[in-house]
Amino acid sequence: MNEKNNHIGEVAKKLGISARTVRYYEELGLISAERSSGGFRIYNPSQIEKLQTIFSLKEIGIPLDEIRHLLNLRHSGTNGAKSAPELIGYLKTKVSILNDKIAKYGKVAKELEEVCTLIENCKVCNHATAEATCEKCVDKKTDHNIPQLMKTLL
Repeated sequence: MNEKNNHIGEVAKKLGISARTVRYYEELGLISAERSSGGFRIYNPSQIEKLQTIFSLKEIGIPLDEIRHLLNLRHSGTNGAKSAPELIGYLKTKVSILNDKIAKYGKVAKELEEVCTLIENCKVCNHATAEATCEKCVDKKTDHNIPQLMKTLL
């Protein structure tokens, strides 16, 4: 693909999205396109990078209105000294929120791994799947430290 003339279809294909999504982000003012002499949208590499950033931020749960605000923060002041503090504050808040989520996801992932290990034992079990039977078996195998998710799944 020509790096200087990226038509909407090429951008959509490159990023694995629909042309409608690209147009929608343009309508929201998140990206911009130049027009060819024939009136076709043409996106430069910086707009494609901006789209990739938008998708990365969306993927971690940041809504489009916040993404727009974030993209505009850098240019909100008359100089870096005026815009940087708000941008840094916003980004530090997001980093803190993400770190909290990472910790929570890590805890749940660890517990799910423990549950998978326990359930591996069930592959050779011939007992009826009754709550009392399973609970006693798991209780015995975990020394009375049944993971919360396992208690729920019993």
